[in-house]
Amino acid sequence: MMCFVTPGAADAPGEVPASVQRRIERMCRAIGRIHFATLALLPVAPEASPMASPSLMLEVVVDEGVPPAELIDLMLQHGFGALWSLYRAHWPGPQGATPASKRDWLRAFLAQHANVAACGFVGNRDLDVAQVRGENNLFKQASGAFRNLRPDPFADRAAIGDYMAVWARRFGGAWAAELPRRSLWRHGNLPDAVRLALLSVRLVVPFLALLGLLTVVGAIVLASAQLLAGAGLAVPDFVAAAVLFAALGLLAILLPVIFGAMNGAVGIVVAFVVLLLFVLFLSAVMLVTVVMGVLWIPACMGALTALGGIALLAIGLSAALLLLVCAASNLRAPPFFPVVLASLIGALLLLAVFGLTWWMFRVMGALNCKQDALHLSVWPDPLTAICWASGAIVVVGAGLYCGPRLFGFLGRRLAEALKEADRPGPLPDVPLHTVHPSIQACEAALARRTGHMISLTEIRSPAHLRRLRFWLWLINLLGELYFTEGQLGRTGGIHFGHWHILDNGRRLLFCSNFDGAFGGYLDAFIRGASQGVNLIWRNTELRPRQAARAGHPAVQVARSFPPTRVHIFCGCKCEQAFKSYARDSMVPHLYRFEAYCLSSDDIVRATRLRVALQGRRTAVKDDQIARALES
Repeated sequence: MMCFVTPGAADAPGEVPASVQRRIERMCRAIGRIHFATLALLPVAPEASPMASPSLMLEVVVDEGVPPAELIDLMLQHGFGALWSLYRAHWPGPQGATPASKRDWLRAFLAQHANVAACGFVGNRDLDVAQVRGENNLFKQASGAFRNLRPDPFADRAAIGDYMAVWARRFGGAWAAELPRRSLWRHGNLPDAVRLALLSVRLVVPFLALLGLLTVVGAIVLASAQLLAGAGLAVPDFVAAAVLFAALGLLAILLPVIFGAMNGAVGIVVAFVVLLLFVLFLSAVMLVTVVMGVLWIPACMGALTALGGIALLAIGLSAALLLLVCAASNLRAPPFFPVVLASLIGALLLLAVFGLTWWMFRVMGALNCKQDALHLSVWPDPLTAICWASGAIVVVGAGLYCGPRLFGFLGRRLAEALKEADRPGPLPDVPLHTVHPSIQACEAALARRTGHMISLTEIRSPAHLRRLRFWLWLINLLGELYFTEGQLGRTGGIHFGHWHILDNGRRLLFCSNFDGAFGGYLDAFIRGASQGVNLIWRNTELRPRQAARAGHPAVQVARSFPPTRVHIFCGCKCEQAFKSYARDSMVPHLYRFEAYCLSSDDIVRATRLRVALQGRRTAVKDDQIARALES
């Protein structure tokens, strides 16, 4: 997703001539890799000089993986005349120059003013223009064949599936011969656990936070063992000790969070600030020890992290063992076999954790992390072992019994606190929610096509720009790796959405291609992705600016995004203020190209039918075929 923003479009027409529109459409169709293209005039920045001219924006949504240089070459190859008619006013050379020199200049000119999206969201990933068209054509042919069926011989979905599979092999063509390509992150290629694990690796901050949590638990486990050793007691290094130590670590970490959840949203923020300060303090202590040459903490960081992970694993496996025994004891005919099997499985798992725990305590003693060797008892006397094991069972059992009730209570309190924080408060007077006639004309022209919007706002300050870049990076990453099924948060129907930072970080440009009307599009964002909307647009504002052309909208009164709470709450929940802000930021388009007029549901349905027609017949595939063709 790219925008070519060329300033100084003083001579640009208020409307694109029909001849230029036809040439641009021929160029896009000849390239065959452009989904949508849009021409628009962007008004000058509020702080620009009075002599400044509006900018001409050419938005191009191209297949994933096409680099800017290749896109520019394709555009010049198939549409040099159309591009020259748009940008010839900027040509600095003589009129009689050769076409080759003009082409080289135009290539450099477009590369200079190419603005790659700072954040882009693709609703239907891994689908190029040819695939969308081919699968839609396959769907139409299959629907026609399905409608021509005589209903009597096909009483069930299995028969319909068999018939359509035979039809696909005979008449389906190339699009029914192979499965669509899927990227690594598409749902179905990898288990969700693997995708989340890989995502945590890509998200460096959460990954480091997880390591920090394990390190803190490991440090508490070690400190508890040191405390017992300092009191002259032998510390048994087996699973029960790890369970109790880990319980202490979790309790120490969760207490601030529990306290915050019980005291509302402000308490939650305070709790997380306390935890953050604790982590920063631990990092500072590590740094000081490295600078001073006392290397015992860095030398034990890996061991502490592993010990924390083992301790949490011990808790989890102990809980699994208790649940297995409880579930097996309630089974009948015969009751002894499930109990024995569950006990054996749990014993094997706990034996593995016991071995790892024993090894980690040995490492701790060998590294001498606390400058005082631990006094460990590998095989405690029977009474000590029974006491420790009983304590571990009590801790895990109490956690299983009280945990769901406690966290259910905390969840309800947290939901109430978040709902209260998201409740709109009193607002100052704002302009009425009106739509400029030029915006109305653009929306009317796209009434039966893919919706489109262009929003241009000003970034409030350099500090807000830094925060904005971070949130755009994060949303871009989540859209690439996690939100790959057409949903951004809980908002669907988006084909492509992309953000651009213009004018050296002073303005934010947002372009979106979506299904349905603009009002419903905003309602979907308010209901399903309000936090993301607040995180981005709270960093922007509207300042008074002139219209790009006569008949285009201008901003008469300075506006701010509706106030937020804790950066992510409220904000766009103030529905009328948010919609008024969004409407006042919009810019009309001059020309609009779309390679296909299909909704996101149409595209997904055609892809699902193509996949269902592949390979061996199953009941699930037969059901998918019938549902797709009957819809």
